Amino acid sequence: MNSSGDDEIIEEVLNGNMNAFGLLVKKYQKPIYNLMLRMTGAPDRAEDLTQDTFIRVYDKIDLFKPGRMFFPWIYKIGMNLARDSIRKNSRMLHVLDDEKNMRLQPSMDAEANRWIEMEGLIRALEELPWIYREVIILRYRHDFSMKDIARTLKISISGVKMRVHRGLKKLNDILDEK
Repeated sequence: MNSSGDDEIIEEVLNGNMNAFGLLVKKYQKPIYNLMLRMTGAPDRAEDLTQDTFIRVYDKIDLFKPGRMFFPWIYKIGMNLARDSIRKNSRMLHVLDDEKNMRLQPSMDAEANRWIEMEGLIRALEELPWIYREVIILRYRHDFSMKDIARTLKISISGVKMRVHRGLKKLNDILDEK
């Protein structure tokens, strides 16, 4: 993402020019939306998170250091919001899954067994340290490539592979204990 002119635009924003902020939104809205869509898999949620990202950016733009690239800074803000959203939605899914499991348990058919297995997997995922949970979710829930995960998290591809490998091993260990 080319950041030519971003420092000047940011300076304008800091001087109170709201139209200048609109230029940043126009320039970065699509890549931030695409990030949110990949992270959530839900277009409506992605739109909300994109808007939340730009609100946060506007509130914190005075913390941006001129001379640095703007896109990685805004991308990190977006990633943090997406992570928070995933955590929040994961907790809400547990409540919904618990209610659904309670209704399905008397019949104990194949669908009920799948819900029980899914609940165990979700609980096991929650027990993983965040650095492993994050790469597992990005890789297997959102179908990110190793390269995309590395770029997103700003770590090496070998670092991503190590985290995925260790995360899967820890996940298996947790599931074996249950």
